Amino acid sequence: MASARFPMIGVVLFVVALSALEAYQWDGGPEDKAKMTACLGGRASFPWSILTESETILNIAWSFQAPDKEKTTIATYQSTHFYPADSVRLGFLANAGLSLRFARPQDSGNYSVRVQLQRAKSSELVSAGRTVTLSVTDRAPATQDGDLYFTLGDAVRDDVTEDWTLQLHCVQFVDLGHPPVDVVWKTPSGEVWNSSYQDNGTFVLSLSSPVQGGNYSCQLPPSAPAVRCLDATSPLNAAAQLYVDDKDVRLSFLEARQRELEQVNKDQANLLQHQAMQISRQNRIMADMVRLNKDQANLLQHQNGTIREMKADQLNLTTQLSALTNSTKNILERITPANCVDWLKLDPRSGIRTVNISGDPITVYCDQTTDNGGWIVFQRRQDASVGFNQNWTEYRNGFGDLEGSFWLGLDKLHRLTTSQTERDELRIDLHLWDGTNANARFSNFYVEDVSHNFTLRFDKFTGGNAGDSLDSHRGQQFSTKDRDNDRVGYSCAKYFGAGWWFKSCYSSNLNGHYMNSSSGPNQNGVVWGNFKPFWYSMKFTEMKIRPI
Repeated sequence: MASARFPMIGVVLFVVALSALEAYQWDGGPEDKAKMTACLGGRASFPWSILTESETILNIAWSFQAPDKEKTTIATYQSTHFYPADSVRLGFLANAGLSLRFARPQDSGNYSVRVQLQRAKSSELVSAGRTVTLSVTDRAPATQDGDLYFTLGDAVRDDVTEDWTLQLHCVQFVDLGHPPVDVVWKTPSGEVWNSSYQDNGTFVLSLSSPVQGGNYSCQLPPSAPAVRCLDATSPLNAAAQLYVDDKDVRLSFLEARQRELEQVNKDQANLLQHQAMQISRQNRIMADMVRLNKDQANLLQHQNGTIREMKADQLNLTTQLSALTNSTKNILERITPANCVDWLKLDPRSGIRTVNISGDPITVYCDQTTDNGGWIVFQRRQDASVGFNQNWTEYRNGFGDLEGSFWLGLDKLHRLTTSQTERDELRIDLHLWDGTNANARFSNFYVEDVSHNFTLRFDKFTGGNAGDSLDSHRGQQFSTKDRDNDRVGYSCAKYFGAGWWFKSCYSSNLNGHYMNSSSGPNQNGVVWGNFKPFWYSMKFTEMKIRPI
């Protein structure tokens, strides 16, 4: 979801005080000053409707005001036409309502509608309005495979009561949602227990002996706000059931006690055997120590002489190694090109090459055809063969195939862009699904080191028909699904499934999900927002650098 703001749409409304005999009235929709909630990524609707008798609706304006921000107009309705600031996310609901899709945290705030009417007899202008407060905080819970199921654990001994207990496990949740959910347990006798106790996402119910046999169930409470965010067909809406046989449980307890006793006996036997072996070993050691003391006295004298000789040899070898290292480094720097511009002079073909950075070799892909060549490519998306929802370590080291889709690596990118006095030009090439090509160029590009989380730096956008969708990311640290460095209260990298210089969240995301088509059901694709809408996913992208 891009960090775009709603543009201002000026609407001037001439408001006249309403008389006591107004003929219009509100019909449906949230009441004035009502409070509403919405699920993250879900839909919020304000189905306002107004009934009129002798009045004519001239125009309608909807506005939004975030906390501590100015109120802005987000949509208008004039002459039977609806004009939204964001046609992807905003929709019209007859006859004065508004809908919002893909809700995000920054959508929280006050939403207002103002309807301007004209009375038929007097031509007097009147105005009617309502305001609601929307909070976008709820998030649905999720499990590893999307199902809710029940398992029976082994019999374990309670460390406090020393009694044997049986544990029932209700699925492992990878996300408890917001607000976090608990579960409702139901026993065979019909007792219902609310429980929030969980271990690493798995809800646990401990049953002490004697255990009641029959059907047990666990279920998410339907009234929980996070549960209401679930899709109606989600398996998590149903209860998971497990039949517990009390006879099998008693047998399980007996077997556990037997295993415990057998283990105690085995441990004691092993301990006795170990002690006997230790005594025998100690006797042998004492005899050996007497002999070794004599040998050590002779060895020490010989070793002192050997140590003196080794120190002299070590000093000599260290001096030779240092000279050889410096010589090798100087040779490599002379014979290995430092970038793809140097390679272009030797071999004009594009392909995989090795460049020398301060004596250290780095394998890169050289593009020698685009804009007179000389480009080092550090990112390419051309198909879905390589997933880009990688962790911090993978983005540091790099992944993929230099001949196909790949990410070169943040550590290498830092060294490539900071090892020389001159800065690099950044070029971004985009291919659309209809065959259209576009590019964007930026000057003085480099990334900082890992201690600054590879902060993105460049001077300015220098041209290209793709436009500038990188300016809002300038100065931002890199984020991945396991390293959140963005500036919002949730992880953009987790939400959009990519590593990028997220801020809150993005104007571009060239590391998003590869869609295999121009659009998807959400805004998680390969996006360059200043060139195409946020739901449009690119067919091909390359990010490349060349010395200025």
